[in-house]
Amino acid sequence: MPRLLRLAFFVVVSAYVAPSVALAQRFDFTRTIDASGPVKLDVSTSRGKIEVVGGAPGHIVVEGTATVRVGLNVPANAVDLARQVAAAPPIEQAGQVVRLHEPTDRAALRAVTVSYRVHVPPATEVKSVSESGETSIRGVSTSVDAHTQSATLDLADLAGTVRISTGSGAVKASAISGDVDVETASSAIDLRGVRGGLIVKTQSGRVTAQGTPLKDWTATTSSSSIGLELDKAQGFVLDASSRSGSVVLEGASVSGATTKRSANGTVGQGGPVVRLRTGSGAIRVQVVE
Repeated sequence: MPRLLRLAFFVVVSAYVAPSVALAQRFDFTRTIDASGPVKLDVSTSRGKIEVVGGAPGHIVVEGTATVRVGLNVPANAVDLARQVAAAPPIEQAGQVVRLHEPTDRAALRAVTVSYRVHVPPATEVKSVSESGETSIRGVSTSVDAHTQSATLDLADLAGTVRISTGSGAVKASAISGDVDVETASSAIDLRGVRGGLIVKTQSGRVTAQGTPLKDWTATTSSSSIGLELDKAQGFVLDASSRSGSVVLEGASVSGATTKRSANGTVGQGGPVVRLRTGSGAIRVQVVE
């Protein structure tokens, strides 16, 4: 093989092999933090995953990973930087507030992706922010505020007020005994087992929700469909309209006015208002036992 051809082959192979080796470099860390009273958890990442789960009272357990990134902008000493981050992870405690975040050093930030799995007392107030890392929160009995730009949000078994916002990441939530507020740009929204109030606002993501409207429910979308499955035992007042899609109620009747594109009136014994608005999508409300 000619020398120049051998050199070109080596360069191409190195370009594929080196990132694979770097990608395999992952350094784990664990920290235990006292949480004897009411605690607030504030966790943020750019690319790393965030997972928060309800655990035992009295302490917070942080299980994290520092993974070497792959790319042209990654420093040559990325492995050493990842090892240093794992040895001294970016965890701060100020009184009853615990903050988990990314490295503040610019070189380390380019070199490392930090992910967190956190076990918290159930009464912990949780705030999470991620750009493109998936977020999962479960088993928390107080307020949750979760934001991503382009990653999936998956929440379950929550008992406090839940606020969710995302740009283009899908939203899934289930078994929520509290008020839920969701705002997205273009994400699909799937909510199950909601018992409380509900506010949903999206531009183009399909909205599906199931539960019991103990308070008012409002869902607004510009160009996508809305599908609700509501508990028959809970009466409500329906106020639904679509500019260019159909409006259908199944499993119950409306005591009021209905047209092809709207339904307004009392369902059952009445109760909270279920207000639904969409520009070009269909609306379907199913009342079930």
